[in-house]
Amino acid sequence: MKTIGAVIIVLIILIAGGAYFGYTYYENSQNTGHVAISVADAPIAGVSGVYITFSAVSIHSNTSGWVNYSVSTHTVNILNLTATNASLLTNISLHPATYTMIRLYIKNVTVVMLGADVNFSLNAPFAFINHPFKVSAHSTQNVLIDFSLNQDLNLNARIFTPNVGFTVQSS
Repeated sequence: MKTIGAVIIVLIILIAGGAYFGYTYYENSQNTGHVAISVADAPIAGVSGVYITFSAVSIHSNTSGWVNYSVSTHTVNILNLTATNASLLTNISLHPATYTMIRLYIKNVTVVMLGADVNFSLNAPFAFINHPFKVSAHSTQNVLIDFSLNQDLNLNARIFTPNVGFTVQSS
């Protein structure tokens, strides 16, 4: 009789624990938001294309530190992209929080000058954005990262130094 009672108590604990963990998983999966990261830039004289290959994104919050997100290798001709025609780089599910910084990892930069493709050296492996933005549950926060190609490209030395502006647009 004691064995049956013990088994019943163990079953009740397992069922209650499973229900709790199932509810917690459901709540956590329902309380995420999204951040949609897009890139853009304005034109630069003498250049007809600037192809940047992005490989990853890292996002920082004060609660979880830096978290890396894979981006399938994505090459964007960033020249002449603006806020109205920006290229979506990635859409990431995040827990509701305030995030403080972003790193966009760059694998390659190719510039089309006078009809020729020229590979540029990278002065830094990522573009660094130090600007807070908030992600709320059940919504998408649009983040536009605007490169400043007039400052980024050293056409004589063929070096790319990512200088970026940052714009947060509500969902």
